[in-house]
Order: sequence, then C-alpha cells, then structure tokens
Amino acid sequence: MTTRRGYGWYVVALLAASNFLNYAQRNVLYSAYDDLRATFALSDVQLGLLGTIYMGAHALGTLPAGWLGDRVDRRRLIAVALLLWSAAALAAAGATNFATLAVARGVTGLATACVVPVANAIIAETFPSERKASVLAVFNLGLFFGGVTGAALGAFPGFPDALIGLAIPGLFAALLVVRIDVPRRPVRVKAPGARALYREARDLLRIRTLRWLMVSTTLMAFAAGGLQAWLLDFLKKAKGMSEASATSLLGAAFLGGLCGVIAGGRIGDAMRRRFVHGRLLTIAIGMGSTVPFALLAILVPPGPGLVVASIGTMFFISWYHGPMAATVDDLAPPGRAVSTQALVIFSMHLLGTAPASWLVGEVKAAVGFQWAMLLPTAVIGLAGLAMVRAFGSFAADAARHGSTHASRDAITDADG
Repeated sequence: MTTRRGYGWYVVALLAASNFLNYAQRNVLYSAYDDLRATFALSDVQLGLLGTIYMGAHALGTLPAGWLGDRVDRRRLIAVALLLWSAAALAAAGATNFATLAVARGVTGLATACVVPVANAIIAETFPSERKASVLAVFNLGLFFGGVTGAALGAFPGFPDALIGLAIPGLFAALLVVRIDVPRRPVRVKAPGARALYREARDLLRIRTLRWLMVSTTLMAFAAGGLQAWLLDFLKKAKGMSEASATSLLGAAFLGGLCGVIAGGRIGDAMRRRFVHGRLLTIAIGMGSTVPFALLAILVPPGPGLVVASIGTMFFISWYHGPMAATVDDLAPPGRAVSTQALVIFSMHLLGTAPASWLVGEVKAAVGFQWAMLLPTAVIGLAGLAMVRAFGSFAADAARHGSTHASRDAITDADG
C-alpha cells in the first residue's frame, strides 16, 4: 500500500492512540491495589490473579483476531474492539464482588487483543521495509504513554473512577479508526473454528526463526509483566518509598523507556542495513543490557543510584518493541501478516504475561519481595540468549517464507 506521507503518519498516530487506551486499560488496576484491597478485601494472590485473568483472555483472543485481521475489514475489527472493551471497563467499574470484576476484566482483555497485531500489519504495509522498526517504535509510544497514564489514573482518582474515565475516549477512537484509508478485506467470512486456527498456527510454526523469536519474546513478556505488575508495590513496601516519591521515580523511568523505544527502532533499522540479522542483534543487546540495571534497581536503596538504575532498566528493556514487530513482519508469509503477528503475541501473553503477575505474587508470599523481583530479572537474560539463537536462520527463513520485499532483502544480504 502507498499513501501520502502525512496521511501515513496520521494513521500511525490514530493507531498509537488506540494502543494508548489499550495499555491504559491493562495497567489501570496495578496502581489501584490499595483501593481493591479496601473494596473487595483481596489477597496478594487474588490481585495477581486479576492480572492473569486479563492477560489470559487477551492471549486467547489474539489468534482469532489474527485470523480475522487477514480476512475482514481491519478498521472495523479495531473499532469493534474499542467499543467492546469500553463497555467492559464500565462493567468493571460497577462490579460489586471479585467474580464480577474478574469477568469484566477478562472481557476487557479479550477485546484489547485485536489492536497490536492488526495495527502492526497496517503500519508495515503503509511504510517502506527499511523504516519499519522506526515507525513501529513510534506506534509503541502509545504503549508507554498509555501504560503510565493507566497507572497514574489507578493511583488517582483510583478505582472505579479511573475505569470510567478510560471508557469514554474509546467510543470516540472507534469512530475515527473505522474511517481511516487502509486496504479493505471481504467483510463476510465464516468465523474461524479451532481447527482452522490450529492449522494456521501449525504452518507458521514451521518457520524456525519464528519459533526462537516466540521463545525469546515470551520470556521477555513474563519478565516485563512480572516487574510491571508489582513494581509500584515493591517501591512502597520493600523500599519504604511514599506514593509520591515512588510515582516520581516511575516518571523518570518512563522517560528512559520513551527514549529506549525510539532508540531501539532507529538502531534496529540501522543495524539491519549492516547485518541481515541486525534487528535481532539490537533486541539481544537491549535484553542483555537490561539485566545489570534491573539487578541494581532491585538491590540498591532509594537515592541517585536507584534513579539511574531505574532509567537504565526502562531504556534497555524497551528496545525490542519496534525491531521485534518489524522482524515478525519480515518472516510473515504473504497474506498472513496479522496471523503471524498474532501468533507471536499469543505465546507472549498466554505463556508469558498472563502467569507473570500471579507467579510473582506467589513467590512474594513464599520467600519475600526481593526474591520475587529477581525472578523476572533472571528471565530477561534467558530471553536474550534465545534471541541469539535466531540469528543464523533469519536470512533463509525470510527468503523462504517472508513477504516479497523481506525475501528480496534477505537474499541480497545473504549473497553479499
């Protein structure tokens, strides 16, 4: 697809806004634990389970979203998702017990599954191959702004007002998304059955590089999900920081994360011009560099050292977003761009993010907060090692399975 440059960036901005609402919905309850404890008398395990229910439903919705995204009008798919999760957020705000809250959060997670795989495919079609990681990094700024905004709203005004405040913008975003100019698919298709989804996943899993990418990103999702779910509580309870000082520290770390997203995308595209596996190398470097900063952030007391460690952690942990989505698109067979993105995100969230908050909560209850936070930190190192394993097979897999431009680039690099 070719579009006017200015209009292409409008599409990116609108999809980033949808991703903003997506991640705000995901993170809004992480900073509302005190409100949830007071309202529903929840234990730490139940608080962690809320995150697991959300991300489990999110993961299960990803494969059908990917299948549909390659066959129906992608604009309508995202618009319906926005409407559904806004309604579910209002239901969660009106919950009167844990069961009702959990069901509403599950529906919210299910609906938000559409945004990232569909948006990644739209953006990859809209911009040239050599700029994909950089542009997808801009799209992922919605992740950071949304995540931080959700956490801020969860802290103030808190539950349930924060959920209500996030539901209303989703209605307006749906009206705008449905009008963007992107390639249209047939709108009348048979709903995908389990067998069709299985066959699609089985075919894609034959791509060796994609398998290693899934292992690495799933480990990374577990680590990021565990740290994200418990970080604010860790700063307050394990390090003795006040709500205000902990929030200020997270604000500084947020700026580091923003810089990391942009740097990862730009460096990934620059490295891709030098090495066929340059984007994968960028991801591995980011993961490896995250570990020492994260260890420092867990072990040092409040002070300048903690600020530097927190900013460094967020800067390097954020590198992978743009290069990862661009690499998945490079490996996607023609006509399966959304399905390939969805399969990677499915494994990330079902096996990585979904159990992370619950398992870290279990470790916290068993052996203490510091050990609980060291667990996801160690997993980041394993994610980097898995990414390194993908280097050798990327050129051949992109040439054999990937889209036309990715195949041509990979063959040229491999021959040259």
